[in-house]
Amino acid sequence: MIRIERAAEPPALGPLRSHRLAAARLALDAGKAIDFTGYGVVKAELFAMQHNKCCYCEKLQEQAKYRDVEHYRPKAIYWWLAWTWDNLLFACVDCNREYKRDQFPLASGSTRLDAGHAPPGAEQPLVLDPSDPTLDPTQEIEFRRDRVHGNERWKPYGLTPRGTQTIEVCGLDRPGLLTHYTYHVNHVVRPKLERFFEAIGHGDAQAVVRAWGKTLRGLLDPAQPFRALSHDSLAVLVKAPLRERYGVLLPRPAPR
Repeated sequence: MIRIERAAEPPALGPLRSHRLAAARLALDAGKAIDFTGYGVVKAELFAMQHNKCCYCEKLQEQAKYRDVEHYRPKAIYWWLAWTWDNLLFACVDCNREYKRDQFPLASGSTRLDAGHAPPGAEQPLVLDPSDPTLDPTQEIEFRRDRVHGNERWKPYGLTPRGTQTIEVCGLDRPGLLTHYTYHVNHVVRPKLERFFEAIGHGDAQAVVRAWGKTLRGLLDPAQPFRALSHDSLAVLVKAPLRERYGVLLPRPAPR
């Protein structure tokens, strides 16, 4: 997961929000179910804002049409935030429907937000909000290389309680994703490092620096999938002493 730089609210959402909230309050007063429709009007903007990737797993999505507008605070609990821009994200079907769903755990002693109030109030969410400018998900979730029956496997681990809960709630360690992670490292990250190691073998320090820069651009550009995994796998595959020897840096991925 990489922090998302949230764009300005699309103009169409404000009027729709006013209309849908008024209808929601009437429905509640009448003892009827709220009609949760309309927020999909910003799906294309969310899709573009996130560079066509799921906000949680960073898997690239071919198109927005059959994917979801995700409510960070679930609309089933926080109905008044169902049309709030800062609560909306773009997510893949697996992360949103199969795993996160209406889960929104809070830290012990934390108080759930009262209806109609703006977040965060006294809440201390245990699910990371990738669009929160005060958080850096790469400091709370780390990808590590494991061995399973002699085979390499890359898997996310929580560095904090929030990181651990986010992995569990969003299913970021589900079997299908572990396969994607390992494939990405072996078939995307490692091939991009070939020129870097070749330059080292030739003893050409300038070529080493150029190859490293090209590798970073190819893996950590905002449009690339699995940027957090790419960063953490680079830290493992190119040890710090080797990077220090050639004076190359491994910056954390900038917000996308």
